[in-house]
Amino acid sequence: MSELIRCLDGRRVLDRDAFHDEFSTEDYLKDFYMRVEDQAMQFVLNFLPNLVARIGKVDRVLDFGAGPTIHVAVSFRNSAKEIYLADYLPQNRNELLKWHNKSSVFEWDTTLRILAKCEGQIYSELSVMEQAARDKVKGIFHCDCFKDPSVDAPSNLLGTFNVIVTIFCVEYCCKTQAEYKQCIANIAKQIAPGGHFIMGGILEETWCSFGGRLFTCLYITQEFMFECLREAGLDIDDPKASIFYEVNGMFLVCAKKKN
Repeated sequence: MSELIRCLDGRRVLDRDAFHDEFSTEDYLKDFYMRVEDQAMQFVLNFLPNLVARIGKVDRVLDFGAGPTIHVAVSFRNSAKEIYLADYLPQNRNELLKWHNKSSVFEWDTTLRILAKCEGQIYSELSVMEQAARDKVKGIFHCDCFKDPSVDAPSNLLGTFNVIVTIFCVEYCCKTQAEYKQCIANIAKQIAPGGHFIMGGILEETWCSFGGRLFTCLYITQEFMFECLREAGLDIDDPKASIFYEVNGMFLVCAKKKN
């Protein structure tokens, strides 16, 4: 049974134990990606292409905790040879599979327009952008940040990802700072030496809401998050090896893994 806590207005807040039953893929896409009115999603979509351009050409990219979303795959479609998507929930992986085989009913045009604008693309090429991402996606896996290895990929792929991206994932899975630190370490182990880790999230927040449900979020500070990245072997302190964007508590960080 999921632990429930009470918010000030009396609404229940669900923790990670409720994900399988309470996380609605349809509601998540509708609330965050149909019109892209949420500031956090706008922030990610506007800044992610800058990080992709900074990293340049790579062999393999893994979107860890992708949910049912494709914006990471689309962002890396021109710079990565292979893209892999991974999520913990079967309902999210099923949606990704539907998108990959063109049977999904969700329209990504609003998201694609934002990315196209950031890249200087023209809107008439949205379908081309989406198909290019499909063509690069070579696998959709189960992942679990509490395990090591953290992604159920073939053994020949483990530890070979030149870029791992995880956005709005870790702080929603963890109940304690110790868990958060271990989860980042588990994910970072799958980055190839000299590769990059891109993480996006929310600082100093305790909950999120979509589909009429409230979910817990682990309260973390910038200082603690940087500490976790350092201990996971990521060079967060060298300005030539890292970059950090933060607006109103929303952040994107890109750090290079030490050799």
